[in-house]
Amino acid sequence: MELAEIQIVGGAGEIATVPPEPIRIGAGTAFWVGGTLGAATVPAVVRIEAGDVEAGLDAHSMPEERRYGRGALWWSLLTVPGDSALAASDPPDPEPVAADARIAICMATYEPDPGRLRVQLDSIRAQTRSEWLCVISDDCSSPDAYAALEREVGDDPRFVISRSPERLGFLRNFERAIALAPPSASLIALADQDDRWHPDKLDVLASALDAAPASLLAYSDVRIAGADGTVLSDTYFFERKNNAESMASMLVTNNVTGAAAMFRRELLETALPFPPGGTGQELYHDHWLALCAMATAPLVYVDRPTHDYVRHGASVTLSEAEGHWVAPPKGRLGAVAMRARRAARRFRLAARSPGWRSAYVGRYMLIRQLGTILRLRLGERILPEHRRDLDRLMAAEHSPRAALWLLARSFRPWIGRNDTLSRERVIFGGIVWRKLAGRRRSG
Repeated sequence: MELAEIQIVGGAGEIATVPPEPIRIGAGTAFWVGGTLGAATVPAVVRIEAGDVEAGLDAHSMPEERRYGRGALWWSLLTVPGDSALAASDPPDPEPVAADARIAICMATYEPDPGRLRVQLDSIRAQTRSEWLCVISDDCSSPDAYAALEREVGDDPRFVISRSPERLGFLRNFERAIALAPPSASLIALADQDDRWHPDKLDVLASALDAAPASLLAYSDVRIAGADGTVLSDTYFFERKNNAESMASMLVTNNVTGAAAMFRRELLETALPFPPGGTGQELYHDHWLALCAMATAPLVYVDRPTHDYVRHGASVTLSEAEGHWVAPPKGRLGAVAMRARRAARRFRLAARSPGWRSAYVGRYMLIRQLGTILRLRLGERILPEHRRDLDRLMAAEHSPRAALWLLARSFRPWIGRNDTLSRERVIFGGIVWRKLAGRRRSG
């Protein structure tokens, strides 16, 4: 759909915040828009209209960043069902690769380091399972980097490279890589450009799915390595526990690393197209795939590493963490220091108003968006226990009972259930900021 179709109805103002174009609807989507209202007094009815879709404001008279009290900002969650006329304007997916393979390895690359890429490609070539094809979607790398990618692949027919004509970012590039998977592939595995797979990775994950025919996605633990290959941690879950059963925990904190996952092609009927961005919190492809998979069937967890997750200064995860990524601790003193650093970060968050604003806009608004899209695309197929979690999280902004349930979850580490790092408390603080900072709903 074209964002030019979005307009304010019943009030003066402008639209300033929208997700990147194009917005793909598929079986239904939702996205946030925002801006300023020009009138000193908000009209009784202010609505946002996009084609045949309308929505009232979720918030208006909100303050600008670093301020409390009344302001001129507004935002609204536009919900677009799959049968909307806007869905007919979805851009086409790229043509899938014409090949025959049971497992499609979908790799996203951008300015890959030749040395790290060579290690990753060699580890894929060394897989004990041979019925695979690797499609590589390159995110419009520079000519030199793309030429280096072609050299590393060489004439190996098991690798197919497709260069995006424009820069997409890692989320959309993974979406494009998945769309390139050959139709014959019943299983899809994701690959980063700079990791190192263990030889039996594909075999372990495919066997795990074969043993659980009702499940859509299997994932394993991950060994974390530094840029020089030094093992930093034998497990990905050094800071918190894994939880593959709770929808609430998965919405608050993702447990599934995409490069450690394999899923059935049927999952794409729900997961594609990926949700639009725009909340300020980066949306990750693996988080969305995990939510879609666990909504209707149990996830399968393999309690052993199947690849080395290489952490280096140029990696997306470190750059997105903005210096807040915590390295695996060494010994008991290291674990105490890690917890102290985490507590200090939260104290700094509580000491400044923009922190709570970021918690609401970046975290809670993303939860509401993803929960809304899951409901649109899956409806009553969502498992009852997960539907209850969704209902509570979506209601936490206006239901004291649901808000207290959210806050109570942050104390679960006291009983040994530390799977979210108590981030519910941060989200609860963001909701409190929202209540104190502005006004709700118009129209």
